[in-house]
Amino acid sequence: MPEIERIDDLEGAIITFTSSHLSPWRVTQFRRALRTVGLPHSDGDVHRVHEFDSAIRFALLIRIERIELALRGQMASTCATRFGPSWHIDPRAFRPGVDIEALRAQFTGALDRSTDRAARQIWSRRDLDQISFAMVSEHLSLGAISRIAGLLDPQVSRVVAQTFQLPAPTLRATLQHVTHVRNCCAHHTRIWGTRFGVPTPKYRSPATLVARLEGGQPRSPSRSLALISHMADSVCTDPARTTALELLLADHRDLLVGLGTTR
Repeated sequence: MPEIERIDDLEGAIITFTSSHLSPWRVTQFRRALRTVGLPHSDGDVHRVHEFDSAIRFALLIRIERIELALRGQMASTCATRFGPSWHIDPRAFRPGVDIEALRAQFTGALDRSTDRAARQIWSRRDLDQISFAMVSEHLSLGAISRIAGLLDPQVSRVVAQTFQLPAPTLRATLQHVTHVRNCCAHHTRIWGTRFGVPTPKYRSPATLVARLEGGQPRSPSRSLALISHMADSVCTDPARTTALELLLADHRDLLVGLGTTR
């Protein structure tokens, strides 16, 4: 059996893996990344950076979960208040030119594929206009929810953006980036020593976000972590996890260069 150190908080400590957990390719890539930034690259160093990489991915995922839940909830409540319970198939809730029939097909397909017993019972008895977006959204991916958010009426988009303390014009691009980061983390893509394929927008406000992003290179994990932490903290502060992340970064100052930070 592989040896794994059992811990309560993956951000506050690092799991120890044996070499059997890493493929030769992953080992080679980490070793090359360490060598590129001038850090030691022994087997022990490779495993240390792998463990740090895993903890950063975990930190990102738990923050994205907060963002995703808030996004679904804010869209559902704001749009229902403004346009009624069937807003998700109401053209008034979206920008001009949005294909409502395509949205209907997307929602119908998601409900047809549902494995949730309660949802399937409701769907078997009701039409789409009798089912709330709150239920539909539970069967949509973060990518789908993000795309729908980008199609919303500008006034609604402004409210959703304010939820995360973002400038309204950046909402769509920001959610695209968050979805990309989530997919990378969920699929165990290596974060340390790489750059994300989808960039963040350029932010001129709010000042708190601009300050957090200082020192993070474009497309860097450091910049993404700062942005996603800002959004997550905007909907639900979590001092314990914030402290745990700060300790994690402080204990691995030599590895911050691989996150793309310049300070």
